[in-house]
Amino acid sequence: MPFEKPQKGNPHQFVIQQHFHTAHCIGKFNDADEKVEVKFVETGDIEKKGKRSKIFCAKRNWDEKAERGLMGDIEDDFHEEINNMKSFENRNHSAISEYFLLWRIRHQFYKSPMQDITLNGISGSGVTTEEEEILESKGAMFVRDGGKVPSRFMTGMQVLMQLDQQRSGVKDLKWGLLEAKEGEFIVADCYQDLTLMPISPKLAFCADYKDSTISKADVSEINKQSISKATDYYFAKNMALCPVA
Repeated sequence: MPFEKPQKGNPHQFVIQQHFHTAHCIGKFNDADEKVEVKFVETGDIEKKGKRSKIFCAKRNWDEKAERGLMGDIEDDFHEEINNMKSFENRNHSAISEYFLLWRIRHQFYKSPMQDITLNGISGSGVTTEEEEILESKGAMFVRDGGKVPSRFMTGMQVLMQLDQQRSGVKDLKWGLLEAKEGEFIVADCYQDLTLMPISPKLAFCADYKDSTISKADVSEINKQSISKATDYYFAKNMALCPVA
């Protein structure tokens, strides 16, 4: 269904702008103005955007329990890895893989949002909007009259189910840290099946590589791959400093 506004003033403090790649991660690329340069694939235009810009977000696409529950835990574990860099041996590779999956899955539902569903044989709970919001704020789901269930609950369930289904594909990944000797990294809006995650202008996690310092030519090739994976846009601290093969 289209975006569903909460009650006036959002009394239960639902997260409306839901990042598929976290604001914290995007902020690692901030310039002195606390913005990043975003290049749009369709037009080639470059605009400066803050990390909380709407282009980085879905709009209340999954429910509050999913947003603040397991998703939040995965984000926190990944942020620990990028905030406090560890050696290859001490790195939490599982946490990096979990976040890689979460980013990819959330982006999928951002691009292809689900619709409301109707449950046959269910009459609904007949609760008020305030009661609905109380239920959601406490991690519960509700059914409206006619058996209708808002799509965000189904999306939240599907994100968690797909995480479970896809874990086996990344469980053995080990993430090396690549450091750019010259030049800076570009970040795609999502990487799909490419196991690469730039985490700062000079650093990127890449699966099945050891920690290493890489040349400007290598950075250029990696940036080319990032651009090839971008669906709507890619971003960087300063595009002029990002070589592309």
